[in-house]
Amino acid sequence: MARIAGRFGRVEPRASARAYLLGLLSKAERKNCWQLAEQAGHIRPGPMQRLLRYACWDADAVRDDIRIYAVEHLGTEAGVLIVDETGFVKKGRASAGIQRQYTGTAGRIENSQVGVFLAYATSRGRTLIDRRLYLREHSWCTDPERRQAAGIPDEIEFATKPRLAWEMISAARLTTPVEPAVAPHTER
Repeated sequence: MARIAGRFGRVEPRASARAYLLGLLSKAERKNCWQLAEQAGHIRPGPMQRLLRYACWDADAVRDDIRIYAVEHLGTEAGVLIVDETGFVKKGRASAGIQRQYTGTAGRIENSQVGVFLAYATSRGRTLIDRRLYLREHSWCTDPERRQAAGIPDEIEFATKPRLAWEMISAARLTTPVEPAVAPHTER
């Protein structure tokens, strides 16, 4: 936590970030705001939700700090980057990127969010080091009111899943002291 503490200008979000991180690292089966708040001893998920929705901090800078930490501790010459997408079945319509779309998680078309994730793996261990939310072009990227309501910044533009993967791989290769190999993609 010491590595990223300076990314949070106030003590409250710093404390929530610490509790959130400890919750993510815990053995809790589900890791949503309610479960992470309970893990931290809170009665309600408010502190976790405020951290994620309203607190001022640079999530990408924290991601970069954690990626560098992971490579320092796991890095080897034989490290590889692994890309995969995951769908999160959701209810409602307001969450960023949510819509009826195919998700392998459910094995069918469901109301869901889809994310593209980048992992780093070596003989010493493995960890996730990046993420991107997939936003469908016509239902999200061309609807400014829906984007604003979901908190999606104006500078985020439509990108295909392979493009999101390429952006993450490029960023990882620029910020990691050990040059990981890129594992070839296998179609399922």
